[in-house]
Amino acid sequence: MNYSTLGEAIAARRSSSRAIHFIEGENDERALPFAQIYDRAIGLLHHFQERGADAGSELVLLLDSNQQFVDSFWAGVLGNLILVPLAPGATDKQRHKFFRVLRKLKRPHLCTDRKIFARLSAFAAEHGLTTELERIKPATVFLDQIDDISRPGRIHAARPDDIAFVQYSSGSTSEPKGVILTHRNLTTNIEAIVRGIDLQPSDSGLSWMPLTHDMGLIGFHLTPFLADVT
Repeated sequence: MNYSTLGEAIAARRSSSRAIHFIEGENDERALPFAQIYDRAIGLLHHFQERGADAGSELVLLLDSNQQFVDSFWAGVLGNLILVPLAPGATDKQRHKFFRVLRKLKRPHLCTDRKIFARLSAFAAEHGLTTELERIKPATVFLDQIDDISRPGRIHAARPDDIAFVQYSSGSTSEPKGVILTHRNLTTNIEAIVRGIDLQPSDSGLSWMPLTHDMGLIGFHLTPFLADVT
């Protein structure tokens, strides 16, 4: 494993025989082959770019579905977007966090679905935030309205020191604080994890942690993906 950016990693995984398995219940398990992630991501990137998300724009990921999160995350990587993963949540604290983070972003776009957006709209109406939500609506991609990802987006290759994503603190007692993670930060950290735990091709990982959490995203998605481990 020798990647300087996440974009290099997803390109390499196009020839992989491994897969992510999403276990949603006792009788609900779906496999997403690593080799399909690139094509799904580049098709979704087209829709982000149609909404004006170009290289360097921030893209807030506000999604319940893990598979939609994976697709959207890698679409952002291929477009060199600055990803901002947030838990959609069901509490007022988490919804307040969304609006606080939104105010900190320079060129924000939003990736979500209509159900989550409707909950945000109701919250915004109660707290005098409707104007802020309406401002980002034209830059919002509703994944549940997309039924065609056959048209590829335009790839913008990231440099190692470009920002890959920003991880925001909970902000439970103060304003959320963003930790900036570059492609170099991530690939260096992941290489250290792989060496530290002696990750082998025969290994498998299992996680219940949300992908909006740094351990869930870096430890249990990016690390096995870059190491080509199921």
